[in-house]
Amino acid sequence: MNLKVDRRKFLRGTGIGLALPLLESFEPAAMNASSSAEPVKRLVCIGTYLGFHQADFFPKRTGKSYEMPFVLEPLTPFRNQFSIFSGLDHRGRNGHEGWKAWMSGSAKGAVSMDQLVASHVGHQTRYASLQLTCGTPPDAARLSFTREGVALPMMGRPSVLYQTLFRSDSDKSRMEYVLRGNGSVLDDLKEDAKSVHRQISRRDQQKLDEYLSSLRQVEKILQKQEAWLEKPFPETDYALPLFDPVSPDQSLECESIMYDLMALALSTDSTRVMTFLVPGWSQVFEIEGQRLSAGYHGLSHHGNETKKIAEYNLVGREHVRRFARFLETLGNCKDHQDRSLLDSTTLVYGSGMGNSNTHDNSNLPTLIAGGDFSHGNHWAIDRTSSKSRLLGDLMLTLMQRMGMGIDAFAGARHNMNECLV
Repeated sequence: MNLKVDRRKFLRGTGIGLALPLLESFEPAAMNASSSAEPVKRLVCIGTYLGFHQADFFPKRTGKSYEMPFVLEPLTPFRNQFSIFSGLDHRGRNGHEGWKAWMSGSAKGAVSMDQLVASHVGHQTRYASLQLTCGTPPDAARLSFTREGVALPMMGRPSVLYQTLFRSDSDKSRMEYVLRGNGSVLDDLKEDAKSVHRQISRRDQQKLDEYLSSLRQVEKILQKQEAWLEKPFPETDYALPLFDPVSPDQSLECESIMYDLMALALSTDSTRVMTFLVPGWSQVFEIEGQRLSAGYHGLSHHGNETKKIAEYNLVGREHVRRFARFLETLGNCKDHQDRSLLDSTTLVYGSGMGNSNTHDNSNLPTLIAGGDFSHGNHWAIDRTSSKSRLLGDLMLTLMQRMGMGIDAFAGARHNMNECLV
């Protein structure tokens, strides 16, 4: 049987689908929840797409007496505010496709850790979560996935994030117009879907039912979003550059600005959950007055050449330097409960790429900072032991420590509380 479906209807559906992640960022059901006496808990996950050279990221010693590795040296002032974990991964597939599993444990797109946490705390803030990057990341670079396994798009322009956080009164009218328009589009989409339901195969009907379920979720989000329009946006005197530095060769500058805006997002309690993908292309960096001999991606495939590894480490160190400045900012900023943002925020820093030279996704660079945990250790997990742990076990532990009633994640069922007292 030849089934003929008007493709334009699905193109319209795709159009609204691309807007869903922005809508999913709004969860305004409990605008006054931030006044609760319960300690606020936040989560920020930061992943570098091209990873780090493992030998210069992981300390050679375990415990507290380790010597700070070259790549992590900018973090020396915060030694007692983060923990390093080696030997952790998801035991999954390798390559850039495997990178997608970093926050979910599944390259096929299972729900990611940040979105589970957002479903737990996101109703308390204007944005349930924010997904960020610099510029336009590579296609395989994805961090956040919904419960349906859909990858959430990321904001890559500082000006867009700034406007998202600090809208003006004129923006309110525009948002009201957009909400009304999106409501009408959703009605049209539902009618379109119903009209083609009987014309398509059973397999496609299942996909369409999942799509309709997503639309119903968006409807609920739109209704909640309207309530937030009556609450004023925060104000800031932060000055953006005249133009967004989003070209690959400006990515380090963009990275610094995004960290500034992320700190503002947390300090204004606009969101309590964020992911930030630090992308990597073939750009040739100039670091400390030295123009590197090859592009960033080429350096990551260093072939064990000493010079390329050294330059690859310089780029990794620059990423860590910006992360260290972010920690400093959070440590100096108090939230509405008079706690430092560093104490109230759990930060997961690392990469879904283990050995970038061979596209191996084992022994992933992993660092946990803040969260009011007892830090300062290098925890080396023996992957050959019968008591070995997965990266999912660490993520499961973090979610449990955030008050979530969850007993399994990404195939992991063990807690690692002994590492996070």
